[in-house]
Amino acid sequence: MKTSKWIISLAAAAFLFTAGAAIADDKSDWLVNRDVKHALLTKLGADALRIDVNTSGGNVNLLGTVGKRETKELASTIAKSVKGVHLVDNDLELAATVNNPSTAGAAAAEGEAEIKDAMMEATIRWALLDSLGSEAVKVGTEAASGVVTLEFEQDWSGAKRQEAVAAVKALDGVKKVVTVDKKS
Repeated sequence: MKTSKWIISLAAAAFLFTAGAAIADDKSDWLVNRDVKHALLTKLGADALRIDVNTSGGNVNLLGTVGKRETKELASTIAKSVKGVHLVDNDLELAATVNNPSTAGAAAAEGEAEIKDAMMEATIRWALLDSLGSEAVKVGTEAASGVVTLEFEQDWSGAKRQEAVAAVKALDGVKKVVTVDKKS
């Protein structure tokens, strides 16, 4: 009789431990999900309202339809910068592609935009090198349709960040500069 009570107690404890771990994981995922949504809203504004975020085990999946390519690309960068995020799957779709998926002109325009972005990134790198010197190699850059993301080490001073942002904002074709911290 005592043995069966002991076994039942042990089984109940194991169940509660497992359930507690699952609840803790769910809470952790919920917090990461909340933080990613908050970061997206802070950095993208109303553009983030069409982005659904799902998190499981620190892996984030971005879903939805957005109007601009820069929103799609920037969403991944922003999500990756959030503490607790291990991996980001960006399944966002562009509204133009969803509305008319077979248009050759849309594909050509997308290719042209990618080339312009690559040229913009090269220009940004040169401007940062000119402004910050060798420290510029520590700044991550990404450009999408005039929206530039600068990714800084967390210990970078506000003055260095402001100098980098000012150098990039002074460039032709830059519409907006978004800053994020690199995860440690």
